[in-house]
Amino acid sequence: MSQQFAFWRTSERLDSARVYERLVNGEVVPEVEALEPAAIEAALIAAFPDWEAEPTLAGGSGQTMLAAPGDGGAIDVGYGSQMVTATCYGLEPEQWNVVISAVVDLGLPLYDPQIGYRFDGHE
Repeated sequence: MSQQFAFWRTSERLDSARVYERLVNGEVVPEVEALEPAAIEAALIAAFPDWEAEPTLAGGSGQTMLAAPGDGGAIDVGYGSQMVTATCYGLEPEQWNVVISAVVDLGLPLYDPQIGYRFDGHE
């Protein structure tokens, strides 16, 4: 089972489901700020210090893979120009919260596409 989380930053009150759809489709949303992928990657790697990391962002792939020791699950992080997604495989909710906290602490509110809700205090 997988769980996906999305993060972006805007100071505007927008239709979050529509913003998510546009960003997934590769559109630029003028009201959404550009990301700093290197800072996000560093925060996620630091949040899981014992995990194997493939920080391929520097190689231009726009992706970071994190794998738990043994067969403990994985996180696939994808970076767009305005949104980062973290897809968690085989993880427990406690580990999801570590992912969420690492990115939210950078000022990027969580959007949960499974329930269509953005946790930014506006909805």
